[in-house]
Amino acid sequence: MVNRLYWDSCTYLDFLKGDHPLHDNMLAVLKDWQDGKITLVTSALTIVEVLWVKCDDNKAKSMLPRTREKEIRGLFEPQPPAELILVELSRLTGEHARDLVWRHGVKPKDAVHIASALEARCEMLHTNDRGLQNFSEKLGGDPVLKIAEPTWERQEAMGQLLNDAGRPRPS
Repeated sequence: MVNRLYWDSCTYLDFLKGDHPLHDNMLAVLKDWQDGKITLVTSALTIVEVLWVKCDDNKAKSMLPRTREKEIRGLFEPQPPAELILVELSRLTGEHARDLVWRHGVKPKDAVHIASALEARCEMLHTNDRGLQNFSEKLGGDPVLKIAEPTWERQEAMGQLLNDAGRPRPS
């Protein structure tokens, strides 16, 4: 069972866009997070990165409108029992990210996310960035960081594993 799950900026962005094929999986993660079943972790950098979404041509970007401010803030100001860990971009995190760029060719912002996930001792990083997924199980130590698209099985409730519709899974 994943206790600390890292979401990078593109995962939040894809959720906010609402039309991603894995939207239901992301919604399931957020439901379990809001219910206090998992802790979400992200970099403080994500707070500002989530304002710019890629348009359909995947090159142009557009800013999410201020009318969505409450929804966006809610993702970073959770109500108990939800817990969010925001990893600050300290000098140590920056230096670790820089080393990831130099040693592994990771893009700078992606390196900040990986360094932040490792600093917070996350075992899983959710991202829809295929390039970032290529680093899965190649970085970290204890634990080794798995990097994958947002897939999710509901956490256990009353001793039963539930499917995404909230019904008990057949044994």
